[in-house]
Amino acid sequence: MSFRPSLQAIVVCDTIIEDRNTGKKSLIGIFTHLASKTFPCNYPSMSIYFCVTDAAGNYTFSLKLVHLDQDKQIAEGTIPPIEIKDRLQIVDYGITMLQVQFHAPGRYDFRLFANDEFVGNKDFVVIQAKQAA
Repeated sequence: MSFRPSLQAIVVCDTIIEDRNTGKKSLIGIFTHLASKTFPCNYPSMSIYFCVTDAAGNYTFSLKLVHLDQDKQIAEGTIPPIEIKDRLQIVDYGITMLQVQFHAPGRYDFRLFANDEFVGNKDFVVIQAKQAA
């Protein structure tokens, strides 16, 4: 039996680097806003770090990126299935999405699921950058 995990943190960044010796993760380029002069715009790589606890069993974690203004899913990412053995353990993971295309400015939301059950979310804003005069 798998328990619904409790989300401790979710952070959007450019990349996640994991130390081979310690397993520590470094989050590079953390952001809550993106800006583009033109739309659609392509973001070459986005990484989403998340940390959960109160989980025991087999899980498939997935993320869906939704444009809230249009209520439209624009991207999805999944990590390979994992087994968490201790409910008291705190575990962290990262999912990288490549070539994410934003068709318009607005509010976007990353939605985290464990075994297709909603766990939590993190929203951010994509804005129209001003043109240089």
